[in-house]
Amino acid sequence: MPQRKTTTTNTTGGGVEQRACPPGKYSRRRRRDDACERVNCCLWPPDLNERSVNVPEISLSENPLDLYPRVGGEPYKMFSDKTYMDESITVENTNSEEFLKDLIVEVHVIDDPSATHVDLAGHRKPNTPRNFTFQKMPWREMIRRIRKGEKLYTRHTNGPKKAANVLTDFQDPETKRNPFDTPTFHGRCRETRRMVERFYAAARNNSDVNSNGTVVTHSSVLRVSSPGTTLWMHFDTRDNILHQLSGRKRVILYAPECEPWLNVEGSSARLKYMRGYENFDEKIINEISCDEELEYNYRLFDAIRLERAHVCTLEPGDALYIPALWFHRVTSLPSETNEPSVAVNVFYNRVDIDYDGKDVYGNKDPVKGKDAMQKASELGAMLNTLPPPYKTFYARRCLNEIAAQLDMYLRIPDHMPNSHPPLDNTFCDENKEALKAFED
Repeated sequence: MPQRKTTTTNTTGGGVEQRACPPGKYSRRRRRDDACERVNCCLWPPDLNERSVNVPEISLSENPLDLYPRVGGEPYKMFSDKTYMDESITVENTNSEEFLKDLIVEVHVIDDPSATHVDLAGHRKPNTPRNFTFQKMPWREMIRRIRKGEKLYTRHTNGPKKAANVLTDFQDPETKRNPFDTPTFHGRCRETRRMVERFYAAARNNSDVNSNGTVVTHSSVLRVSSPGTTLWMHFDTRDNILHQLSGRKRVILYAPECEPWLNVEGSSARLKYMRGYENFDEKIINEISCDEELEYNYRLFDAIRLERAHVCTLEPGDALYIPALWFHRVTSLPSETNEPSVAVNVFYNRVDIDYDGKDVYGNKDPVKGKDAMQKASELGAMLNTLPPPYKTFYARRCLNEIAAQLDMYLRIPDHMPNSHPPLDNTFCDENKEALKAFED
């Protein structure tokens, strides 16, 4: 087994020294007097920072570059610029039939007109059929059908071997011109990349926050959706900036630490309804109550639904920074004229992460993360060959070994369960008798 690294932390007032625990010893919170000091991060259960019970709305800053130390590592809404393409193409007319004219696009046509979620391949529940069919059609036909009330969604791709790039993928066959390939849009992309670098540096407590080259652009993806359509809540393994060009979106986000409460399968949270269990109407209550596991999942989600949510409404020209691993649920909001929602996602690679070189869509696990998950599966299979109580005993020791290698700890209850009160001066006669067994 590799040598466990040792970490020392000196605290003022008492000179308390903390070191990573030796093999077999549980790393946990340490106490000094009545105060509980945390010297490193808790691996399990996730350490959720306290938040207000009110759902926070992500603010819009006129000069977000001045605020990066405060918001590093969290989603952040930035910019409000209606004309960050050239003078002839503004954000408002990206949803027009003339924007990309007769350019052929591949569209997800949702089969059930009453459906709200788009069951994309990477988001839907494993081994379940998709709720759409693929159709190729001209851009103008797609816009026209959306305005007529059809449920359509498109995420542009550049084939199975090359990442999407809006700056090169949308050339008009007649004019040989790409509406995104303008100095203004290039400048906006450079500016947002600089912001992602600064967020990343601030999150790492890097003093050299002006250093460049910590992230590189992976892809830029054009998305179009009908009003009222929603993508399942999911996480991406890369930081990204969501540029809202036309229409309005609502984005609900949860930090990576919220994963245990989100009923996650693969990269998606199996939570179709977001209002919370207690706010559902009778029809939804009946649907959920018929499935014991589903009901449990929604009650579990209710524990964090409001106090842990970040909610953002994007207007045309706004942009939202979504950090890697943050769960987000994106809904295109209805409009009186049934206008489509048009947006561009720009994904970024961090230079200190080894990504899958064949990941053109930007949603595969990093190489080391994938390998670690595979080893965890193999480890579980190995432990499962042991009889009880060896199986659970060594499983706990393996979890603690992982925590110690990461210089983290597992939170262990300070006392026995309520049925076994802590030993103190209020023993009942039975406890006093039991205590005698420990006396010398």
